[in-house]
Amino acid sequence: MITIKEIARMLGVSPTTVSNVLNGRTEKMSEQTRIKIEEMLVQCHYVQESRKRDGQEELKLVLAQFYFGGRERVFTDPFCAELFETMHRELAAKGRNLVCSTVETEEAFLRTLSGRSVEGGIVLGCEPSRCESLRRRALKPLVFIDSGEGNYDNIGLQDELGAWMMVSYLIRQGHERIAFFCDEETPKASNLERFHGYCRALADCGLGFNREDYYYLPADRNLREAIYRQFAREAGGKGYTAAFFVADFYANEAINGFFAAGLKVPEDLSVSGFDDNVYARLSRPMLTTVRQQPGEKGREAVRLLLKRIYGQEVLVRSMELPTELIVRDSVRNIRAGK
Repeated sequence: MITIKEIARMLGVSPTTVSNVLNGRTEKMSEQTRIKIEEMLVQCHYVQESRKRDGQEELKLVLAQFYFGGRERVFTDPFCAELFETMHRELAAKGRNLVCSTVETEEAFLRTLSGRSVEGGIVLGCEPSRCESLRRRALKPLVFIDSGEGNYDNIGLQDELGAWMMVSYLIRQGHERIAFFCDEETPKASNLERFHGYCRALADCGLGFNREDYYYLPADRNLREAIYRQFAREAGGKGYTAAFFVADFYANEAINGFFAAGLKVPEDLSVSGFDDNVYARLSRPMLTTVRQQPGEKGREAVRLLLKRIYGQEVLVRSMELPTELIVRDSVRNIRAGK
C-alpha cells in the first residue's frame, strides 16, 4: 500500500503538505497544489494507515449516507433498515464499523468523509447528475446505490424491467387505465426507471401515456391522504381500474385511504406496489408487488467498496440486480370477471 511519503516524493512536495490535504487543512496552500495532491490520492487509491492510541488500534469506519432531504421514514423504512443491517454485518466481518446518517449537502458529507478513521462511503439517494462530481471531490472511495450509470461505482436494480413486468401483468388482467403514483414531482434515478417501465408496458400494448395519469405524492402525509380521497371520488368516472405505486409503503397507505373513501381494493380498483417489504405483507388485501433484495444491494456495495479500499481491480462500475413479480390478492382479473 502506498504511503504519504511516497506520494509526496512523486509530486515533489513535503509529506506534511500531503497530510494537510488528507485532514482538510488546505487554507494556506494554493488550489493547484491541493488539486494535484487530491488527484494523486484518488489515482493511487490511498487509504490512511491505522494508528494506535494508548496501545489500541483506531477504528476503521465506513460511512453510509442517505441523501433523502426532508423525506420521512429514513431509518424506519424497511428497505433502509435491511440495507443498513446487511452492510453492518458485512463490514463487521472485515473488522470495520459502519456510521449511518442522513445528509443534505455535499459539503457536509465531504467534511465527514475527511475524518482520519474513515476509509470510504456508501451513498444512497444521490441524484445521478451529482454522483460524478461528488466522486471527483471525495478523496476516498465511494459506492452509490440506486443512482443509475455513469463514471462512478453504483449498485442498482432492474427497476425499469420490474415496472414493465408489473404493468404488463395488470394489462393482461384486463386493466387499460392505470394510474402511476410517485413521491417525486419529476421522477429521478430509480423512480425514473420505474416510470419508463410503466410507459413502455403501456406502449407495447398500444396504450398511450396520459399526463393526467401521473399522481405526485408529496412529503406531507395530510396532503397525500387528501390526494387518495380525491382519487377515490374520481377514479370510476375517469375509467381507472388499477394503480401502480413506486413503493409498497404508499400502496398500503393508499389502500387504507381508498377504503375510508368507499373505494374497495380489488373489487373497485386493483393496486400494485414495488419492493415486497413488510408493508406488502401487512396490507389487506396482501399486495401484488415487485420484489427486490435490499440486503443483496448492501452486500454488493460493501464488496465493491472494499475492493476500492484495497486497490483491487474492478471489472465493472455498475451492477443491476434482478427483480421478481409477486402476485397476491390486491389485483383483480377483470377480463375473467374475477
